[in-house]
Amino acid sequence: MTELADPINIGGLKVRNRTVMPPMVRNLATDDGYVTQEVVEHYAARSKGDVGLIIVEAASIAKEHGIMKRNIGIYDDDMIPGLSTLADGIKKHGARAFIQINHAGPKSHVATRYVGPSTIPIMKNKVPKVLTIDEIEDIKTMSVDATRRAKEAGFDGVEIHGAHFYLLSSFLSPFTNNRIDEYGGTIEKRSKFSVDVIKEIRKKLGNYPLIFRMNGIENVKGGITIEEGVKIAKIIEQAGVDVLHVSCVVDETYNPGIPALFNEKSMPEFLRGYPYDSCVPCAWKIKQKTRIPVIGVGMVRDAEFARQVVKKGYCDLIGIGRALLADPDFVTKTLNYRDDEIIPWKD
Repeated sequence: MTELADPINIGGLKVRNRTVMPPMVRNLATDDGYVTQEVVEHYAARSKGDVGLIIVEAASIAKEHGIMKRNIGIYDDDMIPGLSTLADGIKKHGARAFIQINHAGPKSHVATRYVGPSTIPIMKNKVPKVLTIDEIEDIKTMSVDATRRAKEAGFDGVEIHGAHFYLLSSFLSPFTNNRIDEYGGTIEKRSKFSVDVIKEIRKKLGNYPLIFRMNGIENVKGGITIEEGVKIAKIIEQAGVDVLHVSCVVDETYNPGIPALFNEKSMPEFLRGYPYDSCVPCAWKIKQKTRIPVIGVGMVRDAEFARQVVKKGYCDLIGIGRALLADPDFVTKTLNYRDDEIIPWKD
């Protein structure tokens, strides 16, 4: 029986335990996305708190396509020194340091130009421009270059963001992708952009560890179902990633303007018994059909819940988000059963 404190090997790396700090944008970089001392200290504090794997927040591969103002960037070689300081600050306290790379596509709070597979908006009144084949090829190159920068900066690996209706996610989802070319239609065609990014990174950078974050289910009419999520996971696994990080789109409040398919009372049966908006049930469904490690995430606010989902085998690693924002020592206290000392997250 696996314990939360047990080490795990991912992509040839030994991670000291099964806890993950998932990427959460904190708006601590400069306006242009350069790493600040605030950023370094924020992540170093969680590494000091015994987190096994830290995935730095969605770093923009294109300056004009970040998620929010002061979003970390990874779009220019001039950013490598700051990113190196960040990676070193994490690793010197024992955590493995990954960084998530992302193109916001149709979903941004700061973009002046929205792009996507189709003209279906995610942000209210922000209709994306349909990407051409040449533009898609350029973004693949940006993704490879961003990964190369991460490696040069000393990060142990990269997470490719394919969730939450950002660019790759919007191609994966039948809700946002109504293309009729090689990038739309079947699950395989909708997955092509993500698969090509993975394969091109592998071609240029070899066995550099890769995580892929994806939606296991989308709470929108015409979105990804759990059955489709399993199929996408198998396609992405086959493309050559080392870990699947299974997120989801459940709570409709995070995507205003998108018609929700279900709510807490009408959600699918397999989601019941977990906190609403937890993606752990999706991770469990996908873990049963894949062979690489799976990260579960979502609503992990309780130490015993974190311990139990790993012990019961629902996922191989567990992402702990807001609980780590509230208490940088959440993992230390959880691993040592000091639950009564944990500073709780308050909504």
